[in-house]
Amino acid sequence: MNNTEKISDAESEVLKILWANEHPLSERQIIDALNKENNWHRATVQTLIRRLCEKGIVQKVKKEVFYYSSLISEAEYAKDRTTDFLNKIYGGSAKNLVSAMLGNDILSEKDIDELKNYWMGRKNKK
Repeated sequence: MNNTEKISDAESEVLKILWANEHPLSERQIIDALNKENNWHRATVQTLIRRLCEKGIVQKVKKEVFYYSSLISEAEYAKDRTTDFLNKIYGGSAKNLVSAMLGNDILSEKDIDELKNYWMGRKNKK
């Protein structure tokens, strides 16, 4: 089990704030950013940050106050979570995932065309 599999939905909201900023953020900056969309108590945010630090996902650096930054990129997180999902739900088979999406009309014609173009572009690079 990788560390990203253990990240809760609430913790991922903290990560989104960190990913959206180039520089480490203070606890106050994280709370203010989260409160634009959520109305979480300070103690809740502190708990989420502490958990992410304990999991090795976020690091804190002491300056005049603690500043926090993510140790993983958004792309790394997405890749890990996608792989976990694929393995758990579809036994690691991307074909089964795509078949399910096609069979349940989840993909639009536009999505299918974009995927075709993406695939052809990848094939041509090799």
